[in-house]
Amino acid sequence: MGFSIRTREDLEEIERTTLAPFAALSAARGGSRLQPEPEHPYRTAFQRDRDRIIHSRAFRRLKHKRQVFLTESGDHYRTRLTHTLEVAQLSRTMARSMGVNEDLVEAIALGHDLGHTPFGHIGEVVLHEIMSGSDILDGVLPGRDTGGYKHNYQSLRVVDAIEKKYQWDGLNLTAAVREGILKHTRLRREVLRFPDFNLDGLQYELDHATTLEGQIVGVCDEIAQRTHDLEDGIRANYVTLDQVRRLPIIRELDQHGGLQIADDFIYRNTLIRALINFLVTDVMEASLTRIERFMTLMQRDDHFDTLIVWFSDRVNPLQEELDRFIMEEIIRNASEERGDDSARRIIRSLFAMYYLKPHLLPDYRLKAVADAPVRQALVRQSEAAVAAVHSHPQFLRTICDHIAGMTDHYAEAQYAHLSGERHGC
Repeated sequence: MGFSIRTREDLEEIERTTLAPFAALSAARGGSRLQPEPEHPYRTAFQRDRDRIIHSRAFRRLKHKRQVFLTESGDHYRTRLTHTLEVAQLSRTMARSMGVNEDLVEAIALGHDLGHTPFGHIGEVVLHEIMSGSDILDGVLPGRDTGGYKHNYQSLRVVDAIEKKYQWDGLNLTAAVREGILKHTRLRREVLRFPDFNLDGLQYELDHATTLEGQIVGVCDEIAQRTHDLEDGIRANYVTLDQVRRLPIIRELDQHGGLQIADDFIYRNTLIRALINFLVTDVMEASLTRIERFMTLMQRDDHFDTLIVWFSDRVNPLQEELDRFIMEEIIRNASEERGDDSARRIIRSLFAMYYLKPHLLPDYRLKAVADAPVRQALVRQSEAAVAAVHSHPQFLRTICDHIAGMTDHYAEAQYAHLSGERHGC
């Protein structure tokens, strides 16, 4: 008996015969890449997308980007990377149980937060204020709206334009993965104008991903945030178990989930597991009912132009109340303690310094807005060269790209180096 490698065609046939009729199949998806490429002999298109994201520099940097709590305040608090892995795990569990494409949800999940800034949510807020023109950095900037900032848009920009590994810009991912990354959270068409966007195949006029796999990542991102922020908040003593147990969704778990455990440590861990299971199960049951209704009415099975994968009508208010509790009792308290004012000062100062002295930016960044003679003149701090770069329509976005890609540690180090001030957030 001889054994042979399963080819891409073999794997595509396995998908076709084993996945649910509403799953997104990988066959022919390679044709949706922005740059034409030959198919791989034994990896599907979605597998290649997943692998490219894992091997990207942006993915590696997630390990040193804050989620909510300062990474130096404890070894067990989530970072942007561990959050990403939890979203991928939940998404794969849900995809397998619903019979849809695990490779697609994994690729979207691993890439969904590549555009997040250093210092957590406050970094995104500060960059949006600068890029929308509402913060002119005490008169340093000209005060014009250059398109704003939001991490899901930046995540797409990372995989489409910023990553440099091939003969083209970006990672050249399939449209299904790119759409899922962009739409894992709310779109803001009215205020955001990111450059270098090719929206072909992304159904930008629709708020939600048109694959169920993309929608799965969106809801699993919410579930992961709810549960790990709650766990980390309890661990950090921002909330007590008594406070948590008064929430309606937790009371329901206590009453029906057999969580009467005396030891607080074991109870906390058991509670988080039970909460994840409760939310994931609810989403799957509610979504499968919606899928059946949608397919019966619309008579199609591979393009969903409405939100299908979400909580049931009964559970949705409960998880929204949990979200408000986490925001008010944990996120806001963590924001005060973790030094958001310091993070704001670092990002604003770095932006101003790079604007006033463009030669401080790495040469590979400046290539986007200046040719070689201008870059050489910038090193000499030529006023004419600085003026030329300032007039380039993408110069502010180039600075934004550079700062957004920084880890917390690197941003602090650059601030200390360029300002001569020792600092820790």
